[in-house]
Order: sequence, then C-alpha cells, then structure tokens
Amino acid sequence: MSDYRDLIARAEQRIDHGTRERSAGADDKARAIAGEAARRGRGGPKAIATELGVSEKTVSQAISRARKAAAPDRSLPHDTLERLLSAELPGLPPLPASHWQTLAYVLNGTVIDLTWIESPHLLLAGEVDDLDDEYEGVPALAAACRALTRVQALAVIDALLRGDLAALPTKD
Repeated sequence: MSDYRDLIARAEQRIDHGTRERSAGADDKARAIAGEAARRGRGGPKAIATELGVSEKTVSQAISRARKAAAPDRSLPHDTLERLLSAELPGLPPLPASHWQTLAYVLNGTVIDLTWIESPHLLLAGEVDDLDDEYEGVPALAAACRALTRVQALAVIDALLRGDLAALPTKD
C-alpha cells in the first residue's frame, strides 16, 4: 500500500521540480527582455515587441516580472546529473551481457528510493545475493556490484532503469 504512495510522492516531486523550472525559465526570459529593453533605451520595448511578434503589453509585463523576480539562483546546469552518470559508464568494468540482463531483472522488481543514495553498490549486491540459484554467476555478479563506486552504481542503475543496456560495457 505504501509503495504506490511513494510512487505518487516521487511523481509530485518531479511535477514540483518542473513547475519551478518553468517559473525560473520565465524569470530568465523576462530578465533578458528587460535587459535588452534597457540597453536599447527609449523605444526599445516597442522594437522588441515587433521583433518577437508579441504585443507591447507582453513586453511590459515581462519587464515588470523581471523587476519583481528574485535574483537568479546560481546552480549547476539542469542536466548535470545525467551528464555525470553518462560520464561514468565508459569507466565501468565490463561484465558479460547476461550479468547486465540479470541486474535489469533484479531492478525490475525493486523499489529504488532515497535510501539507495548512500550505498547503492551494496544494496544492489544484496539484491543479487537474494537471487535463486537458477542464475549463473551470482557470487561474481554480487562481487562486481560491491566493487563499484557509489556514482558508478547509480550510473548502472540509471542505465538499467532506462533500458539502455547497450550503454554498459560488456565482455564475452
């Protein structure tokens, strides 16, 4: 019962993040318009409205929004996490394709939540250890998981959850 509530909470967090990003984007756009209008001086807002194909009122509202908007947050680019995880993939030790498929199977039935941030490699290894004996190479796969760094383990989990097994290095 609580699993679906966790999923709903995560979905709401993503929605809230998107709302904040849209608002920040609108503030950035308003600042750009206001800055250009100030640079152009008298008649600038009217020229900008013509160039952008919007009304002068829209430009005036953007300038007003820019005045009211808080200073922009200084933060990393929005895609930093994706880039970081992607950069980790080439440095992963290659595993047989069957091992990556086994990990994908394991993750398919596992709820990944915030507790995985601290020790994802150990939690992943624990999930592998819980597999039945029908899977070949379980001890070696669990050991490989334990040998991963935190970021490497998160990169593996991300790639597998996205279904991108091709991004993971394999050996025959």
